[in-house]
Amino acid sequence: MTSRPSGSHELIARAYAGGRASAPRLAVAQAVGRAGGAFTVDELTSIVREQDPRVSTATVYRCVSAMACSGYLSRVGDRDGAALWVRCEGDGHHHHLVCTSCGAIAHTACPVDAEVLAASAPEGFTITSHDVRLYGLCFSCAARSEKAGG
Repeated sequence: MTSRPSGSHELIARAYAGGRASAPRLAVAQAVGRAGGAFTVDELTSIVREQDPRVSTATVYRCVSAMACSGYLSRVGDRDGAALWVRCEGDGHHHHLVCTSCGAIAHTACPVDAEVLAASAPEGFTITSHDVRLYGLCFSCAARSEKAGG
């Protein structure tokens, strides 16, 4: 029987909502932690393959799908036509600010309250969920842009 590093069972439980534990699933979940911001599946695959070159892109796609279903990952837009993903930290409803330059992510409380949602719904329509994504430059990228005169 293969020994897993300490904390791996907890990581699998959080990332996959207690789903099946396997070495590739653990490698993908660990790579999400090393991604450092928003990432595409291709970028995540490169990070995974630094640890285990045998993990296929299809496996990474399946893992990302499972982690999205569990709420561990959230799609925050697109980069060059590919879905952009981020790890959701903490529980509860929140939204994301995405740096369009470096991919840094900041989590923010929901800026839309129940009254605004109710007022937005046309008669006979019930809003069941919403998604707000904010895009711009993080502090570091904004400072670099300002220095460069842009």
